[in-house]
Amino acid sequence: MTWLSLRAALLASLVAAPALAREEGASPLSLEEVLESVERHYPVIEAARRDVEAAGAELLAAQGGFDPALKGRVVSTPIGGYPYTRVESVVEQPTPLWGANLFAGWRLGTGEFPVYAEGYETNALGEVRAGVSVPLLRNGPIDRRRAAMARAELGTDAAAFGVEQARLESSRTATWRYWEWVAAGRRYAVAQDLLRMAQARNAQLIERVQSGDLANFEHVDNQRAVVQREGQVVAAERLLQQSAMELSLFLRDAEGMPVLPQPAWLPMRFPIPVAAEEAVGPLAMEDVLERRPDVQRLEVSREQQRVEHRLARNQRAPAVDVSVAAAKDFGEGSAKKGKPELEVGLLLDIPTFNRAATGRERQVAAGLARLEAQLRLQKDRARVEVRDALSALEAARERVDVARRELTLAREIEQAERTRFELGESTLLFVNLREQTAAEAAVREVDALTDYHKAVASLRAAAVLPVAVR
Repeated sequence: MTWLSLRAALLASLVAAPALAREEGASPLSLEEVLESVERHYPVIEAARRDVEAAGAELLAAQGGFDPALKGRVVSTPIGGYPYTRVESVVEQPTPLWGANLFAGWRLGTGEFPVYAEGYETNALGEVRAGVSVPLLRNGPIDRRRAAMARAELGTDAAAFGVEQARLESSRTATWRYWEWVAAGRRYAVAQDLLRMAQARNAQLIERVQSGDLANFEHVDNQRAVVQREGQVVAAERLLQQSAMELSLFLRDAEGMPVLPQPAWLPMRFPIPVAAEEAVGPLAMEDVLERRPDVQRLEVSREQQRVEHRLARNQRAPAVDVSVAAAKDFGEGSAKKGKPELEVGLLLDIPTFNRAATGRERQVAAGLARLEAQLRLQKDRARVEVRDALSALEAARERVDVARRELTLAREIEQAERTRFELGESTLLFVNLREQTAAEAAVREVDALTDYHKAVASLRAAAVLPVAVR
């Protein structure tokens, strides 16, 4: 075992994470596995799902505003000039039908009542009463209960869009971390190849120096190159470990614990870049805006504010409530009380300055205008993100083509320089330079491929398309 492999093993033991359940000799870790892990266990998505549960609980609480209410009261005056007892109970049922409120109850009044309180007296079995109260203006078209219900229902939609936004952003970031890990693996392989070439050449140089065919200076220079390239391998190894740790935040086991991807899981190469039309298909901007969860969430917030605005405007109106009630006493007692009664009432409440309701309406209107502006900006930002991602994708694909041509030429020159050196027509300095230049060209190709696949992920996230796994 070389000192580099020993060092890698020691570092791996220090940063060891729970092992992912993968079969021995399994295929390289795919992006699909990472995204499946993100969907199942990534905490950001889990937290967003909890927001959905909270929104459902808020909706349940708003629905509770329409729960029937049972009220009861007992009043007794055992000592005094008019000893009496009153028992009252009523059930009230608010409804979403124009704010109508149903009520039904029973009351019993026994004993001696003064003249001004004869209305409390009932026949022996008490009085049954039922009716309805309907607001005509204020609290008619909308009231606090119905506004809370509408906002809570819209809140569940907003929470669902929040989950989609969290899933979209998490998948995009996970895809970026995956390709960065793959790129770090390719850079590490380039550094290792560069080191192996210098190590393999070392033995040949010793033979040529001993035979007098080459000056010892060339051997010393190659040893310097070996040490230099060992440092490059160490740096590339550190980058690989760092990218693996970043990826482990998205790659998790069955218990949701981060899993450190192993170097053996690295794919051998990047997928072949294709044009934007083939990578994501045709894009219609209006369809993209309809799919964007950030845009949809702002639209839901705007609808919530519109509900609040309707309520605020309604609260400026005078209260005109009409009530109709029927009552009947049962049992022995007054014959007049035993007759059915029909009561029709009108409640009128006209505010004077009404500054509280007016101020509230203006406040809500300002909030609605703010959301309208934010929504316009978010739509503009979404359009820019899609166009920018398209531009980045095409630029990255062109960079890949350029980098590959550069790498092909650099390797041809590298091989030619190595042949010249073997024929004694060049020096080791030029060979090292050619090898280093070819390695740098290989790294630039890796960088271009990484940027391309990250651009594809960004475009798919901006256009709200499923991540392509190839």
